Amino acid sequence: MKQIAVLFEGDINRRLGVFNAVISRVKHLQQIADYKIDVHMLQVYDGWLMRRVRHTRKVDFRPDYIEADGVNVHVTWFRRRWSDAIMHRLFKKPPRQLLRRLHRLGWEMRGHDLVSAHDRIMGHVAVFAGEKLHIPSFITWHGASIYTDPPRDPMIKDLTIKLLHSATCNFFVSQGLLDKAHAELTTGFPADILLNGASEQFRRYSDEERALLRDKYNVNYDQKVVAFVGRFEPVKNVTLLPDIYKMLETKYGSELTFWAIGDGIQLEETRRLMKEKGVKCHFTGKVPPEEIPDLLNCVDLLVLPSSLEGLPLVVIEALSCGAHVVATNVIGTAEAVGRENAIDLGDNFVERFTDRAVQLLTGDIDQLLPPEVSWTATADKENRIYHQYLD
Repeated sequence: MKQIAVLFEGDINRRLGVFNAVISRVKHLQQIADYKIDVHMLQVYDGWLMRRVRHTRKVDFRPDYIEADGVNVHVTWFRRRWSDAIMHRLFKKPPRQLLRRLHRLGWEMRGHDLVSAHDRIMGHVAVFAGEKLHIPSFITWHGASIYTDPPRDPMIKDLTIKLLHSATCNFFVSQGLLDKAHAELTTGFPADILLNGASEQFRRYSDEERALLRDKYNVNYDQKVVAFVGRFEPVKNVTLLPDIYKMLETKYGSELTFWAIGDGIQLEETRRLMKEKGVKCHFTGKVPPEEIPDLLNCVDLLVLPSSLEGLPLVVIEALSCGAHVVATNVIGTAEAVGRENAIDLGDNFVERFTDRAVQLLTGDIDQLLPPEVSWTATADKENRIYHQYLD
C-alpha cells in the first residue's frame, strides 16, 4: 500500500475554506484509492507579546491530533517568532525560524511515497521533502497565495515562483487561478486543474425540511432570502452589501429578507452602513460550520461581490443546496456560477449586479453546477495523476 502525506496550514477553531477543502479531498480520495493517507496540519500561533501587537487570541488548547469529519489530523504547533517578523518586515528576508521548522517537518516525511501540500507555507515542506527524500511533491494553490500575497511582497513572490518551478506538479482550484499565476508570476511550471467541490452535507433538503427551517429562522413563506456568507474583509467588498441590498429592495419589492452571515474586521462598518441605508438585515455573526447547510437551504439567492476569489467554496455549497448565486467575475468564480451570473466590476456595478439578481429571483432559471465541480471528479483525476508517479 502506497503511503501519502497531505499537508496544510489551518486553525482547529476555524474549520472553513481550505480546511474543509482538504478534508473533503482526502475523504473522497480514500474512498476510491488504496492509499494510506497521513494528514498533517500546521497551526501558527502567537505568544503573549505578539498577541498584543497583532490583536490575536490566546490558544489554550493545543492537541497533537484532532478528528475532522472522520479524518485524523496530526497537528504541528509553531509559535510565531519576533525574529521572523523583523526579518520579513524590516529586512525583507525569509522567516528563518519558520523555514527551519518546515524543513524539520519535511524530514518527518520519511517512509512516504508522495507528499501533497496545500498553499505556500506547507508547499515549502513538500518541495523540501521531494528534494531530500527523492519523492514526488505536489502543491495545491487555492487563492490568496497566488493573487494576494505575492503581488504585495517581493520576497513572497520570489519564494512562490521558486515553489511553482520546484514541485513535481502544481494543482490549481480553477483555470482562472492558473491563468492569474501565468500572468502575474511566472510560466513554464508543471500544472493541472483540480476543482473544488461541495461536501455531502451541502445538499438540497426536502420541501418539508426546508419549511421547518424557515419556521426555525423566522422566515415568512412568501419572502425570498438574499444572503451574503463569508468573511467581512475588504477583499470580499462587503461595504457594497448595503447598496446591493437597498437596490434589490427597490427593484424587487418588500418581499425580501436580507441576511449577512459571518464575521470579520468590517462587520461593524457594514452593519452601520446598512442602518444608514435603512436596510433591515439580520447579522448572524460567526455561526458553527455544521449550521451553514441549514442556513443555505433557506437562502434563495447568495450574493458574493468579492474583488478576488479562486474558486470559492461558498458558491459551490450554495448551488448544491438549491440557491441561486450572483457573484463578481473574478478569476475562477464564473467556472462555478456560469458566465452570465458573474458580473464584471466597474462602472454601474451595483446596477448590473442587482439586475441579474432580480432575474434569478423572478425567472424560471436553472443554475446547476458543472459536473466537473465535484469532489468525486476531483478525487478521480487526482488519483490518476498520482498513479503516473507511483506505479
